[in-house]
Amino acid sequence: MRFLLLDKIREFIPGNKATGVKCWSLDNEIFQDHFPGFPAVPGVLLTESMAQLAGILIEYSYCKEFGGKKAYPFLSIIQKAKFRKFVSPGDQCIIEAELLSVDIGRGSAKIRTFVNDELVCEAVLNFLVGLENDLGGNPYMLKRDEYYYTILPIEFR
Repeated sequence: MRFLLLDKIREFIPGNKATGVKCWSLDNEIFQDHFPGFPAVPGVLLTESMAQLAGILIEYSYCKEFGGKKAYPFLSIIQKAKFRKFVSPGDQCIIEAELLSVDIGRGSAKIRTFVNDELVCEAVLNFLVGLENDLGGNPYMLKRDEYYYTILPIEFR
């Protein structure tokens, strides 16, 4: 995972919802080129931060529902995405994910992102869910587990 776009998960209820935080600092490299004279977080990175939170919620919900230790959600469809305001350096995004469904091999969530209690973007995200044997010992999964350990509430580490 090249971009780690959640700083912390504050609330986490598998099978239900999750709330995460992402703080956008001016020293983030993206602001060098996006856009000179008018720094703004690209919509694709806002979408990725929402997808990371939704993916974690779907993964844990999937394991709770169907058993097993590992499931790997992969973003497959972005529906109803709306970007309402610019996100700027210094903004703290509060990202809320609500699980819509989790079935064998797939899951979906409704995600909303707020800055200062104001809705800045939202989407419905759909994921395909793979299992550990589907990945063939992918070495990047260890890095993902380290990331989860850093951001998840202590009872889920």
